[in-house]
Amino acid sequence: MGFYRYGFLSARYGGREIENYNRANGTQYTDWNEIPLLQQDAYAMALSQQRTRKRIEYPTRNFITVIDYVVLHGRAVVNTVIYCLLAVTAALIINPLAAYALSRYKPPSAYKVLLFLMLTMAFPPMVTQIPVFLMLREFNLLNTFWALILPGLANGYSIFQLKGFDSLPRELYESATIDGAGEFRIFWQITMSLSQPILAVIALQTFTAAYSNFMMALLIC
Repeated sequence: MGFYRYGFLSARYGGREIENYNRANGTQYTDWNEIPLLQQDAYAMALSQQRTRKRIEYPTRNFITVIDYVVLHGRAVVNTVIYCLLAVTAALIINPLAAYALSRYKPPSAYKVLLFLMLTMAFPPMVTQIPVFLMLREFNLLNTFWALILPGLANGYSIFQLKGFDSLPRELYESATIDGAGEFRIFWQITMSLSQPILAVIALQTFTAAYSNFMMALLIC
């Protein structure tokens, strides 16, 4: 402690001579170890002794606290991973199937259906929270993963984006049909393979929506 006190005080008062300290404070000490440290000097000296550890602790303390709480308390991380994976998987199955049916078979009411799907974008999620909550309660689905996944299973905007299936060459479908490919094989190996960029966009949008879906999850779970 004497060595640290000597180094700290001599550096603080600009030299190794104790006269500098006596002159600055109006004292008559003859040895550095005789000087009682003021509270602020004691704190400053203690901090200087642990400078390296403090430099590491201050930037990382909050991260360590959050990670410790989230990982070791409850199933927050596991539930988030399961929910996001299920949401992305469901979005990459249901939405492409709906868009494929509209593009491949072109029913007479295709544009009316598409318009209806687009109209769902006119209502923000806050408007639909109460009806969705009441519906899930009637089906006894509260506090389940299904309550989180089913309301967003089909997305009108995603189906509208995937309506780009119309631009795929019809000759590919005709050739696959002539070669004996079934409908599922045509959908999986041709349509889905040629639509990977837009599928990646939908997967990213779905993951972002699921990961940030705190209020709805808090309400129904």
